[in-house]
Amino acid sequence: MVRALQSARQMGERCGAPARPSVARVLCISDQVATLAAMTFGSQFYRFAAICSFASAITTLGLIFLPGLLAPADDFAARMARVTDPLYRLYAWVYFAHPFLVVAAALGVAMRLRREAASLVIPGLLAFLLWGATEAGQQALTLFAFNPWRLAWLAGDPVVRATMEARTALYDGVWNAMYFLLVVAFCIANSLYAAALWRRRGLSRVVGSLYAAAAALTLQIIVVEAGGGRLLPETVDFWVYPLIQPLARTLIGVWLWRHHIESP
Repeated sequence: MVRALQSARQMGERCGAPARPSVARVLCISDQVATLAAMTFGSQFYRFAAICSFASAITTLGLIFLPGLLAPADDFAARMARVTDPLYRLYAWVYFAHPFLVVAAALGVAMRLRREAASLVIPGLLAFLLWGATEAGQQALTLFAFNPWRLAWLAGDPVVRATMEARTALYDGVWNAMYFLLVVAFCIANSLYAAALWRRRGLSRVVGSLYAAAAALTLQIIVVEAGGGRLLPETVDFWVYPLIQPLARTLIGVWLWRHHIESP
């Protein structure tokens, strides 16, 4: 315990050294990385991350197939009325929970690989955190801002009725900007995780290939959102995404479960 406190004190002194801030910053980062590598995560941590990954496979299926079960919203009034659909409300909450599950699994993968590929999985984890925070924020905006506005519009609130088109335009603009940010972060995160696992064998390489496939699919979304053409035909994308993403989430969970014991 004394040694741990001394080590923490030394790291704190390095992080706050006034003489050469650039050197102190480098020493601080190196100490933090070394401390992270020296930490040990128990089996329960990795098994919990695995369960989150399995659960994210289910939420992924929900995000893929639930929209097809919703009633069409072809005009403004139908879009406002959608908030009363129980299936839509389920979809919105699944959408909100999904990034928390994926980030928990990504944290497990990053911690399991931190000693062998820290330069890839730590930046990748930061990108996953950015993606997760942005997607959760995006859905919180829907659940706690846009949906109450729609309910007020349906109830005949005169203020909301008078401003709802402007509110909807504002919501759509913010939502689209957040969407572009999250797909960029998601592409970076999956690319880095794919690189960390690609040189390994067996299931690790398979999982790395699925991370790479997710990055490639997301890259196409980025190109389209930025105004470019499609890299794959729409019919191929329609079938590939439902096959890859749930399978990837499931195999990531299997990988985490199999690697729940850290090497000394």
